[in-house]
Amino acid sequence: MGIERDVLEFIIVSPYEQRAAVAAAKERFENYLSNRFPGYGFKVGPFAPVGDEDEFCVLPLMNFLGDDGKSYMCTPPKRWLLQDIANACREFDYKSLRSFAA
Repeated sequence: MGIERDVLEFIIVSPYEQRAAVAAAKERFENYLSNRFPGYGFKVGPFAPVGDEDEFCVLPLMNFLGDDGKSYMCTPPKRWLLQDIANACREFDYKSLRSFAA
């Protein structure tokens, strides 16, 4: 009997050129994504050399602890969901004062 669970949390890594703007709007950006994708959590990570340096990198948190205290892997998210999240990241207005520009 396996334990199955969908990915519910993601780490977002910004492109190198946008790291300062993303860091300055971190809380607003995380709220924007949470409102755009209800039921999922988002954390903006520090810049890291992952993925394409011109694109947002969406990293799903794939593990969780079961009731038995053991670590399990989540069911991988669908590619379309990862792409939708990356698209939403590109659409976010970092300079706007609107709190939840969805």
